[in-house]
Amino acid sequence: MIILGMESSCDDTGIAILENGTNLIHNKIDSQAEIHSSFGGIVPEVAARQHISSFGNLIQELKDKNLLNEIEGVAVTKGPGLAGSLLVGVNYAKSLAYSLDIPVIGVNHLSGHIHAAWINNKVTIKFPIIALLVSGGHTELILMKSHKEKILLGQTRDDAAGEVFDKVARYMDLGYPGGPLIDNNAKLSKTKKRTLPVTNIKDSLDFSFSGLKTSTIKYISDIIDEYGDLEDHTIKDICYNFQDAVVQQLLNKLMFAVDTYKPQSIIVCGGVAANSHLRFRINDTFKTPVIIPSPSLCTDNGAMIAAAAYYENSFQKKSELDLDVYPSLKLEQI
Repeated sequence: MIILGMESSCDDTGIAILENGTNLIHNKIDSQAEIHSSFGGIVPEVAARQHISSFGNLIQELKDKNLLNEIEGVAVTKGPGLAGSLLVGVNYAKSLAYSLDIPVIGVNHLSGHIHAAWINNKVTIKFPIIALLVSGGHTELILMKSHKEKILLGQTRDDAAGEVFDKVARYMDLGYPGGPLIDNNAKLSKTKKRTLPVTNIKDSLDFSFSGLKTSTIKYISDIIDEYGDLEDHTIKDICYNFQDAVVQQLLNKLMFAVDTYKPQSIIVCGGVAANSHLRFRINDTFKTPVIIPSPSLCTDNGAMIAAAAYYENSFQKKSELDLDVYPSLKLEQI
C-alpha cells in the first residue's frame, strides 16, 4: 500500500510517501528552526501559521511531480502536540483525502517515532521490543509485544531530555535548537570529562532531568561569577559534561528495562536519538540488536506517520473524515 504521511505536531512540517511501510518514495521536511531561533524556543501561534504555507508548498510539489495519483491513503498526526499545529495538518489531510477520494486516518505521533525504525531497514526487528523514545517533549520506555500492543514502562517525571538540551543551550546563548549545538560542541571537548550528577530514581524506570538542568545551570553560573565569562573551550567541556550525564541516565534505565524484560530487539527513536554521543554509546553497550533510525528519520517527519499507519493496519478502519486533534494523546491510545 502506498501511503501519504503528514506530520505537524510541533514546528516541523513533514510530508512523505511510503510504500508497504518501508520503501521511502518521497520525503520532505520544512523546518521552522530559523524562524523560532530568535525567540529561543517555539511560539505555538507562529508555528501553526507557518504550517499553512509549508503544507501548501509541499503538496504542490507532489502535484508537480505527479505523485498524488499513486497515493492510496492519507495518514496524519492527530496528537500529541500543539493544538494549532495539529489542526492545520489534520484539516489539510482531510481536504486532500476528500479531493482524491481516498481514506484518511489519524495516527499517534509517538507510535510514528517508534515505527520510523522500519523505514529503509533491512534488519528483521523481532518482538518483544524495548523502545526508548527520547525527544523534545517526551522521554519514555515502552515494551512492544506487537505493532499495536504497547506498554508504557517508564517516563520522565519532569523535563524531557530534549527539553533540557534546549534550556541549557539557551542559558549559554548557543541558540536554538539546543540538541545539535550541544552535540557539535561536545565533540570538540578536549577533556571529555563528566562531573555533573546522573539522576537515578531507584527501583523505577522513570527518568528525571530537572535536577541535572538545575545543576548544570548553577555550574555555568559559578564559572561566570568566578571568571566573568565563558571561554570557548569551557563551553565545549560543559557541553560534553552535560550531554554525557543525560546519555548515562538514558543508558542506565534502558539497561534496567532490557535486563528485566529480555527483549529480542531494542529501538531508540525520537529527535534526541540523532545525538551522535547517544548513538555511539548505545551501540557500544548492548548485545541485543539495536535499531536506530537514520538521523533524518529521528526528527519529526511524515514518513514515520505513514509507517505507523501501515504496521498498525490503520486503513482497515473506516476513513476518518470527522477526525479531531488530541494534543494530550497518550502512547497507548492508537
